[in-house]
Amino acid sequence: MLRDLLMIATAMLLGWSLGYNNMATIFGPLIMSDIIKYRTATIAGAIFIFLGAFIGGNSGISTMNSVTHVTFDISVSAALGTAIVVLIMTHYSLPTSITQGIIGALVGVGLVEHDVNWWIVGKVAASWIITPFGALVIAIFSYIVISLFYNRLKSLRIRGTMVRLMSFSFSIYASYSLGANNLANITGPFVGKGLFGHEEALLIGGLAMALGFLTASKKVIRTVGKDITIMEPFDSSIAIFGEGTSLLIFSFLGIPISSAQASVGSTAGVGLVKGLKTVSLKTIVKIVNGWLITPFITGTIAVIIYMIMKVWG
Repeated sequence: MLRDLLMIATAMLLGWSLGYNNMATIFGPLIMSDIIKYRTATIAGAIFIFLGAFIGGNSGISTMNSVTHVTFDISVSAALGTAIVVLIMTHYSLPTSITQGIIGALVGVGLVEHDVNWWIVGKVAASWIITPFGALVIAIFSYIVISLFYNRLKSLRIRGTMVRLMSFSFSIYASYSLGANNLANITGPFVGKGLFGHEEALLIGGLAMALGFLTASKKVIRTVGKDITIMEPFDSSIAIFGEGTSLLIFSFLGIPISSAQASVGSTAGVGLVKGLKTVSLKTIVKIVNGWLITPFITGTIAVIIYMIMKVWG
């Protein structure tokens, strides 16, 4: 009973930290552009991230529970180590990669046990390189295509209505995609060997991420929504569409990716269409540095927690 409660609590903490940090990657540009109010965004996002997790979150679970052999100690230490790092990054207003965090934690503990599936690790690591550039390309292409239609509209009222509709529909689409793609990061390591069943994993992970959305960090929202590039309402909606599409594509492939990477790539893509000078390279470098150190920090903390659990166990 105690073991079950500890697993649930740890998974909930990790899922909550993901929603708390990553809600900004979907709604940050829209909130900072005054298209969607903060509270409206948190409620709508919470509903659709849960639906995405519960309906479409099953595909990536087998990837995350194959990094190393799944045991109670390994799963708890990896999830707890990742959650701690995500909360630290959030404190410093940085969107961070849950995927990199949990992979780093699982690899760290796996190295202790001399059991790491490097094929799976390599497949996920490749997505870290592809994701921001893929999202950038999707955002640029989407911006060009949609703006051809948008610029033909003469009425400012119709333009405003179109932007509001795009903003809301693209944001709930991206919320759903985030839930479907990142559920595996939250409860994937707990599935197997008598731990969580698949339905339990979908329900617990979805509820945890939804709770994180409801209490999302406003500091990270500002970093994503205003410090990377100056975003007009139309630009914001395109950035969200690029991120959501990247997440959904990789969800179909069964590879959890970083919504933070997809968001930064998509936002930078919109900025590049408007001109390189509108993109804050300083902010992007700051975020990228956070990505680079994340797996090493989570790996180190997870190993420390794992060794403590082994001693106490």
